Amino acid sequence: MPTKKEAADKTLDCPKCWVAMEKEEVEILGPNIVIDICPDCGGIWLDNKELNKLLKDRKLSNYLTKHIGTQSKSQLVCPRCGWLMDIEPAEEVEVDVCLKCGGVWLDYGELEKLREISKAGFEGDELAKDVERWEEGSKKGRQSALSRLFRR
Repeated sequence: MPTKKEAADKTLDCPKCWVAMEKEEVEILGPNIVIDICPDCGGIWLDNKELNKLLKDRKLSNYLTKHIGTQSKSQLVCPRCGWLMDIEPAEEVEVDVCLKCGGVWLDYGELEKLREISKAGFEGDELAKDVERWEEGSKKGRQSALSRLFRR
């Protein structure tokens, strides 16, 4: 099983263009992060928690990456783990988030739009998030019931 560093060093393919993405180090407060950028479409792959580090807005990044439900509405497959992704909206921006590893795909220009939304004071749709929290809880309940059934 690869270590976390080996997984991070792996060259990823763009989930839209299927070309090898290029790594770019981004200077932030604290340790710098390395993001993956598609040379063709300009999309950006961010591993789990990197969106928060780039935006410096925990409310917006948590809204997009926590309680993302269980149903995939995205046509993309996660370039990091191969799992299904879901679409999470923040006003007019739709971000693709991996349902398993929590990585985020941003199309060209979406990072700048998210920064503008953050600067304007993002509030979010709590009713939509309540539905996703309910989906998560229901899934965990089903998994727990199945685990108990198979233990017998």
